[in-house]
Amino acid sequence: MASEGVLTFDGRRYGFGHESFFDYCFARLFVTRPESLVSFLEKSEQHLFRRAQVRQVLAYLRDADRDRYVRELAGLLSDEGIRTHIKELAFALLAEVTEPTEAEWAIWEDRTAPALKAIGEGSPNTDKLSALAWRRFFGSASWFAFVDRRGELESWLDSGNDQLTDVAVRYLNVHHRHSPERVAAFLEPYTDRGGQWSVRLRNFMQWAELHENRRLFDLFLRLIDNGTLDQARGPIAENSTFWNMLYGLEKDRPDWLSEVVAHRLRRRLVVVQAAKQLGRWELIGYDGSAIKMIHESAEHAPSIFVNHVLPVVLEISDTTLTGSKPPKFDAVWSVLIARTDHLSGEHACLTALASALATIAREDSQEMRNVIAELRKRDTHVANYLLLALYAGGVTRYADETCVMFCDEPWRFFCGFSDSAYWCARETIHAVVEHCTDEHRQNLERAILQYVPEYERTSYGYKQRGQAQFALLSAIPEELRSRHVQARFDELKRKFDEPESEPSGIRGGFVESPIKEEATEKMTDGQWLRAIAKYHSEDRRHFTSDGVEGGAWQMAQVLENRVNVDPTRFAHLSLKFPVDANPIYLERTLAGLKSATAASDLKLQVCRKAFAESHRHCGRSVADVLGSIEDRLPKDAIDMLHWLATEHDDPAKEFWQEDAGGGRKYYNGDIYTTGINTTRGRVAIAVWDLILSDATYVERFRPTLDRMVRDPSASVLSCVAGTLRAVTYHDPALGMRLFRGMNLSEDRLLATRHVCGFIRDGLRDSFAELRSIVERMVRSSDPEVCEAGARLVSLALLMGQSAADLVEEALHGNVHQRLGVAQVASANIAIPEYRRWSEAALVVLFNDDDADVRGEAASCFRQLEDEVLDTYGDLIAAFCDSRAFQDNSFWILHTLEESLGRLPGTMCLVCEKFLDRFADEARDIRTHPAGDTYTVTKLVFRTYQQHQNDEWTCRSLNLIDHLCLEGLGDAGSHLDQFER
Repeated sequence: MASEGVLTFDGRRYGFGHESFFDYCFARLFVTRPESLVSFLEKSEQHLFRRAQVRQVLAYLRDADRDRYVRELAGLLSDEGIRTHIKELAFALLAEVTEPTEAEWAIWEDRTAPALKAIGEGSPNTDKLSALAWRRFFGSASWFAFVDRRGELESWLDSGNDQLTDVAVRYLNVHHRHSPERVAAFLEPYTDRGGQWSVRLRNFMQWAELHENRRLFDLFLRLIDNGTLDQARGPIAENSTFWNMLYGLEKDRPDWLSEVVAHRLRRRLVVVQAAKQLGRWELIGYDGSAIKMIHESAEHAPSIFVNHVLPVVLEISDTTLTGSKPPKFDAVWSVLIARTDHLSGEHACLTALASALATIAREDSQEMRNVIAELRKRDTHVANYLLLALYAGGVTRYADETCVMFCDEPWRFFCGFSDSAYWCARETIHAVVEHCTDEHRQNLERAILQYVPEYERTSYGYKQRGQAQFALLSAIPEELRSRHVQARFDELKRKFDEPESEPSGIRGGFVESPIKEEATEKMTDGQWLRAIAKYHSEDRRHFTSDGVEGGAWQMAQVLENRVNVDPTRFAHLSLKFPVDANPIYLERTLAGLKSATAASDLKLQVCRKAFAESHRHCGRSVADVLGSIEDRLPKDAIDMLHWLATEHDDPAKEFWQEDAGGGRKYYNGDIYTTGINTTRGRVAIAVWDLILSDATYVERFRPTLDRMVRDPSASVLSCVAGTLRAVTYHDPALGMRLFRGMNLSEDRLLATRHVCGFIRDGLRDSFAELRSIVERMVRSSDPEVCEAGARLVSLALLMGQSAADLVEEALHGNVHQRLGVAQVASANIAIPEYRRWSEAALVVLFNDDDADVRGEAASCFRQLEDEVLDTYGDLIAAFCDSRAFQDNSFWILHTLEESLGRLPGTMCLVCEKFLDRFADEARDIRTHPAGDTYTVTKLVFRTYQQHQNDEWTCRSLNLIDHLCLEGLGDAGSHLDQFER
């Protein structure tokens, strides 16, 4: 059973298990001796377990003998023989005290003085121990209160030294979470100073937690108003915005967030007006975070949201009016768009206000009457939109009032959205008409019947006359309409069919089949044939309530899906397709049949029909299906493939060379990708599949093969090379003869997948025949070809071929040649018979002049994850001393981290080099070394655990000290593990 005990430190009590109990006993015994901690520690290597002992001794002494505690603490920190990890512990304990003393402050002053001096002078701090002390002191909450009482913070802020003032503001930022009231008091006097103070305050607020303290939040609002936060944004992501600084405020303090919305809107109005960019009234813009926060604030605190945001929205609308007749529109909300995921922040404010007003309208109050009065006195579209939303929300209370308003001011009927101009008025009428008196309802009907908007009175709008009436009358339920109104409604229905529909806002999406896929599941063959006849055009497009409806192409996609489900039925159906049907239907049927389970004879029949009726359009799919048939093909099928391979006009030109616009090439300029998207290229792949599965096809396609290798298209030849690889599998001599007869005049063709693969396959047995081509590749002016050639000669050398001269040329040649060699050397480092050459090449390439070459060489370590790393000590040492390590330490660190075995002692060398090279960069979280530092830290402690009693022990501890001194990685958490 584990022993347990209790230890006090600075008045706090800690429970501990048997290991801590022994350390506590050690502390009790140690303090009875005259020996100091320094002399005790210097007798040994100062392993990590000593930290727990030091902690217990200092904790005990602080409670029992404060004077000795201070002497021991000062001695530990000043003696050069004490390891840094012990000193780091001492600083950590000092930072944790809850009731600091003047004696302890004297230690901090002494140790942090060099750091403060360097800060004030704007120079690097060469005293690393002082920097460590400063880091520990900087984050201590108890010492924040202490230096505040001593007036140190005021002296830093008012020092007149920009560097020291900057640090003081950062110090306040660190401690504002536990002392927000005090921090706000420090910063308030500088709110309107401008200059560098604007930058400091903006940086502070970008990291501030605002929801805990009203004083700090008020300071934030002041900084919005005076422009300090105009360019502020969330501090994490590059695409952060102002609103990302407020993350979580909509949940914690939605009532406060409405104040931010109001202040930000008013400030943005000032900025836009000052910039005189009156054509671009973007106050918030399309900001997803802002939109979400605005709606949540209105939902959770609707009354407060209206109180703060409504006056500002009305002010902006009044300021930017563009119309002269009611309803007057403004420049910000000139068009209202409904029900969309792409609302701007300005529109989100408006819709959130409408929702909040509808919510609070359910309760009658003087405040609500004041809001109605403010909205009623305006003849603007925005005010009317909000007023109607309010009336619709408080239907039982405002029904008669709403009817009177429409009768007195019929211009208010014109209120809606871009795609449904009367929708808001219609919704309000529909909400209130059931709750108003009969008299008011009859008056409302008369007002609607008399309403004719200006547009319907014009010569170009007369055909739509009555459309507004139709929309508004449709809001009155049929059972409530008077006989006269019902007659008028029926008349308008005969003219317009349906009133305006619910607004849908901005629409987008995929072009879909004119017949839904689920509906096609029950279609008969006859219905399919009629649909194919009806949807003949591929350009058919029109909008429906569900999206965008397409034509033949989309219908054919659905047909292909049905072929996949029932290939036999639809193969038979395709044989009935009319000759003049759009060939896309046959082509998609073949696409579905390629991998479907259906009789070979049936597939052949469909291929014959497609070839006879539309061989030019369906050639690729015919080739795909014929190439997939496992039964031996009849002669006419061979003839079809021969014609498609030798006579089809696709490709007519080399699209990989053609300009696709914007400086790009079709298929990204890739020859093989172009080839597989051509008819003759697809036939080559089909023939390849057939030959690979059955050697007899070699002879049956001999005439075709002879023609294919002379194809004028490089993109087709890139596919033909794959066919020749299949031929070589059965008949190497024939494959090589055909390859030598291939038109390889296009240099870039040599680097394509199958041409390069054919050469690689032949290196072991036919290098003499291929050497001239490989030599040409090595010396090509095309980078990809040159690189591929260097790879091939390196592989040839590893296979025992006489390629040493070409490899030497590539190893010391241009960057592309060296890159090719590096790829082979990296890939083969773990293969015993190739290791010697690979390692020799890599040692050279680690110091290459080109960063990409060095990076490729450095990637060799990813091949060693399952290897015994001790045997690669020389390679690791060479890498650590190379330029490659300066550029890219990731792969070796990753390999060491993933290694399951015992780490080699040379790991210390890797970490030493890393810290020497990247210590400064690793402090910047935006850099790769910052992330790698955490890996280095894990490796250092793992090495220490595995090498505690050998020649690497001291170096491991030195590295731990180095990590502590530099403040890198997560050394603290690892050290804590050793103290548990």
